[in-house]
Amino acid sequence: MGKKILDSKILYIFLSVLIAIALWFYVTSLDGNEDSKLITNIPVTFVGEETLEQRGLMIVGDPPRVSVRVSAAPMVLARLDNQSLQVTVDVSQITEASQYTLAYTVALPAGVNSSQVQFLSGQTGNVTFTVARYTSRQIEIQGQFVGTAAEGYLPGSSDDFVFSPTTLTVSGQADLVNQIAYVRVTVDGEDLTESINGDYPYEFIGIDGEPLEDLDVEVDSETIHVSFPIYAMAEIPLQVTLVAGGGASSSNASYELSEDTILVAGSSQAVAAIQEEGGLTIAAIDLATVRDGDQLKLSIPLADELTNISGFTEVTVTIHIDNGLETRTIETSNIDYINCPSGWRARVLTQVLNVEIRGTPELVESVIEENVIVSVDLSTIHEAAGQYSVAATVYLNSVGTVDQIGVMNNGYEVVVELSRG
Repeated sequence: MGKKILDSKILYIFLSVLIAIALWFYVTSLDGNEDSKLITNIPVTFVGEETLEQRGLMIVGDPPRVSVRVSAAPMVLARLDNQSLQVTVDVSQITEASQYTLAYTVALPAGVNSSQVQFLSGQTGNVTFTVARYTSRQIEIQGQFVGTAAEGYLPGSSDDFVFSPTTLTVSGQADLVNQIAYVRVTVDGEDLTESINGDYPYEFIGIDGEPLEDLDVEVDSETIHVSFPIYAMAEIPLQVTLVAGGGASSSNASYELSEDTILVAGSSQAVAAIQEEGGLTIAAIDLATVRDGDQLKLSIPLADELTNISGFTEVTVTIHIDNGLETRTIETSNIDYINCPSGWRARVLTQVLNVEIRGTPELVESVIEENVIVSVDLSTIHEAAGQYSVAATVYLNSVGTVDQIGVMNNGYEVVVELSRG
């Protein structure tokens, strides 16, 4: 089989033609025979653009292109095209935004010198281009949510968007960059129960509020990372704690609130935690400080992780105390002090203090002066001679229990004189 191929006349004819063509190219390249060629669509490279940027300028639009016709030996001509030829324009002397027409220069590729190539046209010429003002701005990013949250959930507001980067740097022709009022990121989704986190595309919004299409500018990020909350909602009972005192306790005192519940929103974990607590305790009320019918305005303390959806930030608490309790005022001179500063001497100037007590009628009537004790703590008093009004603690000695009888907390004070011991 191999011998038949070698003996084939067709094969020998083909090889002869191929060798002849190769010899013809070689001979024509040596004997100086030349051909011509039109090379089109050669892009212009601008030299000195860095200098333009330093002056706040930039070249806008597509780079101009030129054409040249050259003559050269076929082997040289084969190396010349619109990629190997380099056309340059020096723009380093430009200082103002305007339209310019400048001369260009054509450079041959490495390994080809000017003695091998004759330019028939296009070796010299001019190109026209535009220089505009260049600017770079950090643009505000805004978000919009166009989806829906599932039942029992609430999407955040526009203020709840978190972006990374926090602003978008936009650079380019000043006339284009300055059209941008802000960058808008749009997120969506249906029946969402989880917060949104991800990278999203964006659009430029003009001063008229309309999107700007096909704006030829440069940006430092092609997408924006967006975090947007989807809150769980729950209606939470409001409550207060009644602290026994002044002869009253939760067994003979009660309260009512102007609002019994509050609607809150937050992360699923935060809402679940407050639901597990059975309600929101807004205050602890010392019953020794209130009387039947007293009304107190209390602020609603919410954890930072929760948002008040209801809108009201305080409630009114009305206190109810059993009418079977009585009050009585007793004068007492049983006033003493503790924790007098070392090296000092104290003298109580207040001789008698009127103390109000409350409790069951039998216990209230049984109290005598000796049962009422007034104590003044001097540990926080300034170590300087003089007279001081000091808060006093008043309690009953050996009379009933705290939920049967007690002292009303009326902010008792005693005047004490301090002198060197």
